[in-house]
Amino acid sequence: QIDFLNSVIVDLQRKNDELIRRIDQLESGVNGEDLFDEEEERLRQLPPPRLFCDICDVFDEHDTDDCPKQATEYEEYTSHSQHHGDRHEERAFCDNCEVFGHWTEDCNEDEEY
Repeated sequence: QIDFLNSVIVDLQRKNDELIRRIDQLESGVNGEDLFDEEEERLRQLPPPRLFCDICDVFDEHDTDDCPKQATEYEEYTSHSQHHGDRHEERAFCDNCEVFGHWTEDCNEDEEY
C-alpha cells in the first residue's frame, strides 16, 4: 500500500511540475506560437520584393505607380490642344472616325452603327 501511495505522489508531483512549466510558458508569452516567431523571423530575413512595372513589363527599374509612361499619358491627356490655327476657322472633322483631318463625306471607313 505504501508503494501505491508513493506512485500516486510521484505522478501528482510530475503533473504539478508540468503545470508549473506550462504556467511559466504562458506568462512568458511562449504559448506554443514558436512556429509563428520562426516564420516571422524567416520573413524578416527575406529580401524585399522586386520592383515590377506592369506597363513596361520590366523588373527592378520602377514600380507601376512610378512609371514614367503613365505620367506622360496623363500629361498628354490633360494638356491643351496643339492646333495653332485660327480659332474661327472650321476644321474638317469626320463623324465616322471621330478624328480631324477629313470630312465625313470623304471618309474611307465604313459607317458603324
